[in-house]
Amino acid sequence: MLLPEVHVDEPVTISVAADLLGITVDTIRYYEKEGIAPSPDRGPDGWRRYDTAALSWLAGTVMLRGTGMSVQEMREYAAAYRAGADHAERLALLEQHHSAVLARQAEVQRHLAALERKIKAYRQTIVATSDSARPAA
Repeated sequence: MLLPEVHVDEPVTISVAADLLGITVDTIRYYEKEGIAPSPDRGPDGWRRYDTAALSWLAGTVMLRGTGMSVQEMREYAAAYRAGADHAERLALLEQHHSAVLARQAEVQRHLAALERKIKAYRQTIVATSDSARPAA
């Protein structure tokens, strides 16, 4: 994945990676266990070490999840990548997800407009009620 990218000069531990990405260590381990993120190299101490490439992949995974991509869809994308899917195939997967995100965004906008109408109605009711409750001068 190209963006978003997190750059490190030296590979970092899983806890530093989690802090850089704003996720938990358990989330990183889960993505690795599910085949969504590749397992990183390990240092001489046996601990996971995340270089820029590993962090970039994880950052892309976080972005996809943040846009509502399901774990199953992320597995499919990662599997396609590992299987050597060409750019056109991976682009098709991302464009399909993009369309779904836009549809959800449009739905949220409709719900937000309805919520704003409801808030406006309550405010008008409150103003009208407080005006009628005031004694005449």
